[in-house]
Amino acid sequence: MKKVAKLILGIAFGFIFLFATTAFIIGDPKADYIEQNLNLNDQISLSDIRTENSEIGNFKSSVKFRQNNRNSSTKEFYGQEIVISGNSQIDRILIGITNNLISRIEIWNQDNLVQMEEVGFMDKMTWGENQTMTIAFYDQTNSKYPDKSKVSMRFFSGTGFFGDIGTINVDLTKYGDLSGAKTIGLFSKNIESDSMNIPEFSNLKIWKNYKSFD
Repeated sequence: MKKVAKLILGIAFGFIFLFATTAFIIGDPKADYIEQNLNLNDQISLSDIRTENSEIGNFKSSVKFRQNNRNSSTKEFYGQEIVISGNSQIDRILIGITNNLISRIEIWNQDNLVQMEEVGFMDKMTWGENQTMTIAFYDQTNSKYPDKSKVSMRFFSGTGFFGDIGTINVDLTKYGDLSGAKTIGLFSKNIESDSMNIPEFSNLKIWKNYKSFD
C-alpha cells in the first residue's frame, strides 16, 4: 500500500515538474521595452519600439503592481491605458482592477464612456505584495484571427503558473479598425471622488508584434 502511495506521489510530482519546465521553456522572450521606474504620466508609443517580432497586429504588456492601502470607502481603479488613434468610435481603453476585488475595463471615446465591463476575482489577493498585470491585445490585422479585435487582462501573483487572481477580456471587433497608432500608459483613479490611494507600479515590459503563449 505504501509503495502504491509513493508511486502515485512520484507521478504527481513528475507531472508538476514537467508542466513547470514546459511553461518555462515556452515562456515569453525578452521584452522589446523595459522600464523599471515609472510615472503615471508616461506614455510609451508602440511605433517608437524596435522589435524583431513579426506577429503584426499583436502586442503584450506587463507591469508589477502593489497597493499597500485598500482602506477606502470609495471605489478605486488601477491599471494600464491603451490610447488608439484613427478610430471614430473609441480612442482609449482602461483595463485593470478595482479595490473591491473586481477586474474592470472601460472603453472611452472623446471623454464619453462607451462600454464598461466588470468580473469578480477568482482567487484571493494579498494587499501589500507585488502582483503582475498583463495585457494582451490584437487588432484586425493579426493573422490568427483576421478581421477580429480583442483585449484581455491577467492579474496574478508569482509566475501565475498556479492560476490567476482575476481576468477579463472584451471583444472589440464591433468598433471597427483598431490598427492605428497606439500608446501604452498607466492610470490610477477614484471612480467616486477626488481622493486617491496611489499604488506602486514598476517593471513595465512591452512586447511589440508578439502573440504570447498565455
